[in-house]
Amino acid sequence: MEANEEEILAKIRTLLALERNYLAEERTALAEFRTGLTLALVGPSASAVIVYVNPREGIVLFLTFLISLTVIGIWTCLNSRSRLKEIRKKKKILKDRQAMIIKTSKETYDLLGDFIGHEDE
Repeated sequence: MEANEEEILAKIRTLLALERNYLAEERTALAEFRTGLTLALVGPSASAVIVYVNPREGIVLFLTFLISLTVIGIWTCLNSRSRLKEIRKKKKILKDRQAMIIKTSKETYDLLGDFIGHEDE
């Protein structure tokens, strides 16, 4: 294997490592989204049950807490959604760079060409 091919493979390994990092960030953002969704849905449900079971005046503070959880949950969902969009844009750029590097060497393209360019199909 000549030095040029070794450089190309080193670049591909670097890009693959970056892709693993982006995938980990994406999993984290999705977990944050699920947590926010849970918070957003638990607050109104618990409030309805509490008001039905115990309609006293002393539960206002607890209902305020549940409403706060709902607002925090909605904010968390929206925040994680915007982070997911950014991460997916970075992943797309990374895939394009991988394809560009793989196409620079015939041997590398023969080896890895089947794994690029199939997202649009």
